Amino acid sequence: MSPASAALTGHTGGPAEPDVRSSAGPLDEEERAQLGRLRRWGTTGALLMALGATSSYGAATPNPNPVDGVRIIGLISRVSTGALGISYAGMGLLVISWLLLGRLAAPGRARRLSRSQLSHTLAMWTVPFLVTPPIFSRDVYSYLAVGSMALRGFNPYEMGPYDALGDGDVFVHQADGRWQHTPTPYGPAFILIAKGIVAISGQHVVVGVLLQRLVELIGVAGIIWALPRLARRCGLDPVSALWLGALNPLVLFHLIAGGHNEALMLGAMLVGLEWGLGRSWVGGTMLISFAVAIKATAGLALPFLVVALALRRSVGWKPLLRQVILVGAVAAATFAALTVIAGYGLGWINGLGAPGTVRSFLSISTSLAVGAGALGRVLGLGDHTDAAVAVLQPAGTAVGGLLAVGFVWLAWRGVPWINEGRRVPPILALGLALSCFVLLGPVIQPWYLLWAVLPLAAATGDRRFRGAATLFTAAYALIIMPNGMTIPVFTIVQAVVAAAVVAGIMLILLWRSGLPTSVAAPAQTVDDDDHYGAQRQRPAYVPAEVADDTASGRRFAPRRGARSENRQRATGRPSGANRRR
Repeated sequence: MSPASAALTGHTGGPAEPDVRSSAGPLDEEERAQLGRLRRWGTTGALLMALGATSSYGAATPNPNPVDGVRIIGLISRVSTGALGISYAGMGLLVISWLLLGRLAAPGRARRLSRSQLSHTLAMWTVPFLVTPPIFSRDVYSYLAVGSMALRGFNPYEMGPYDALGDGDVFVHQADGRWQHTPTPYGPAFILIAKGIVAISGQHVVVGVLLQRLVELIGVAGIIWALPRLARRCGLDPVSALWLGALNPLVLFHLIAGGHNEALMLGAMLVGLEWGLGRSWVGGTMLISFAVAIKATAGLALPFLVVALALRRSVGWKPLLRQVILVGAVAAATFAALTVIAGYGLGWINGLGAPGTVRSFLSISTSLAVGAGALGRVLGLGDHTDAAVAVLQPAGTAVGGLLAVGFVWLAWRGVPWINEGRRVPPILALGLALSCFVLLGPVIQPWYLLWAVLPLAAATGDRRFRGAATLFTAAYALIIMPNGMTIPVFTIVQAVVAAAVVAGIMLILLWRSGLPTSVAAPAQTVDDDDHYGAQRQRPAYVPAEVADDTASGRRFAPRRGARSENRQRATGRPSGANRRR
């Protein structure tokens, strides 16, 4: 095992873990048929979401909606409840298809989905989202409004888009009202990108949205490139990593359809980790610093890169300190250069708390604070919700930060009472640290979950971690309205009931045709007459000599002469080769 792989997987000596990349064979005929059905159902779900996106209930459509009054295409936009039902049905079909397809990509499976099969599936499910309005959020319009501010000479760190541009700017008119008066919390690289997009699109909303999505697709491509390579470094199956990471419904819904800048941030962060560990630590550090200049969260990857690089040399403090200085200098120089080029200073630091002004009930600290306020009202103690929020949100952030520091230590040294004293692999520790940071933060959006899921997808095959990531993904993918806004409860109930009926029909049809399993079925056998007239059993898909070993994860060629010996035992006669002897 190379020093880089040893540092990533937590091995510094002794026998290496078995390489799981070569332990699986191709899908058999029945499993390929199951894959085809799941692909088609998932694509149907994506097409239904694209159809529902023509309505203001099915997407964050521009105002006015460009398809209003258009024959046939504009019909759905006039039936809001039906559009929401169509969108929710599509969401359900795609999430269920993803969950079932995961059985064909499960780690340790004897026959597993190939990289090309997964890539084709990703392409089929992605294409319908390329031309839709933003779905699940109006943040893309806020990005474009910030770019419009920068293009017109305003500092986005000093005021909100509405304060700078007023009603006359088309992007301000589309942005969510919560962010119209809020300075942007994003870094200088994001400002430069948004400014460039608006310089090309002008005041054309549709062109601006499509260009923003194109830029985010570059980040998604980075995710697809980096995940399998990081998985190989961690001794994991690349296809399993891509299923949980790149094919994740949160990636499809929020990074591609939603156009969130997390795509570019996460793509640059993961590519930076792979580049820093495999090619050049300088280039990797610069890429992660670029990700920080989009969104500050990516900065959490730098300590874990430092630890992984230091462990290549030794476990002493001197190599660690040396790497801290080198990586810190390159990161500071990169970020300073981007800040100077953008020309807006460090005002983004003051805007980091802007997302926390929204009370997200997905956040543990916010939910506890709101619950404490409600309990106070019930007990007649008064409404102290604001005071509870002011205390618990910073407390949650502090606890999340302390846990992240703890995971850095676990990656560097470990502690005797955790993991039997062994170090936690740095990429896995990064995923766990980001999990704590997200769940204990003041606000959680569904796409924030990808901060943690993507590193975990590449770093661990542990069923506990992957099961939790899968469960959270499925729940968060369905918990937010397609238009990102409030919809009447009765309308939501109608849409959910309609979607449940469609999903039920899908499951019944799939069950009748055969559902995939996470454990490959044993090789099928058929009767066959040999040329001596005796009956013998031969496998339908894999040689009998390797069937048992394939199921256990070991693959090797049958011993020479084994087939002749098997025939001799079955017929009582020596084989041709043995007769000649």
